[in-house]
Amino acid sequence: MLKPLAIASLLTVTAQAWADTDAQRIAALDYSALDTLTALGQGERIAGVPQSSLPEYLSAYATQKYADVGSLKSPEYEVLDQLAPDSIIISGRLSGEKQKLEEIAPTWLNGGVEADDYWSRLEANTHALATEYGADEQAGPALDSLHADIDDAVARVEGTPEVLVVLHNDGKLVYREDAIVNDLMGLASPNLPEDADTQARGERSFTLLTPAQISAMAPDLVWVIDRSAAIGQPELDLEALQTELGDLSVVKGSPKLWYLASGGLESTLLQVNEVVSALQ
Repeated sequence: MLKPLAIASLLTVTAQAWADTDAQRIAALDYSALDTLTALGQGERIAGVPQSSLPEYLSAYATQKYADVGSLKSPEYEVLDQLAPDSIIISGRLSGEKQKLEEIAPTWLNGGVEADDYWSRLEANTHALATEYGADEQAGPALDSLHADIDDAVARVEGTPEVLVVLHNDGKLVYREDAIVNDLMGLASPNLPEDADTQARGERSFTLLTPAQISAMAPDLVWVIDRSAAIGQPELDLEALQTELGDLSVVKGSPKLWYLASGGLESTLLQVNEVVSALQ
């Protein structure tokens, strides 16, 4: 199996790329785009990132070399003004700020990934970023390599385990049909209990689960995405949950990786490998 993309080694852009005097300085306010551009050899174009919530695997950007441009939901406009990047990249979290950011620099809205068609959306996002930032030649091979690595990783999963994905948010456990686990990896989720509490919030709905309900569902693995921990709030007491769930296998993914960075070339393989490791 090919080794995961190495962030440290990819931070050096080729001499040919830097011979292009039009190379853009980028403020990346979306970690999946930052991830993908780094994997495509464009890391040296990055001028600013939100540093306070950087996932560990992107820690190479947690230095004074890169301006701290706010958070994934709240840009530091004064810093961005002073930085004067050639372009800004955001995710849907900042779509409402796009017009204001456009006053500083052309702003690229990076596409998201959904639970029903992860790979196609990842491909589309990767090719779009590659075209926008001059890395077309790198995109195809990077995607091919990633696909092969994912296939190798999933092949190590024995049998047909059922994996229940829950999102922890402020003490609540919310059922999640997950793009990585259920769509990309093709792992089944157990059926929801008839007494599950599904609530509506605007056009969206969510289903709360209790530890007793999770026990009754009897999945082979309970995979926890800790939103609270990812955004600096009190994290889930995993030991207490494990006690309530008895012999069920309960594993928490790396919070910032799963909640803040999903949809990048590097993050995708890291997420797949975390789940595969939990199932072995």
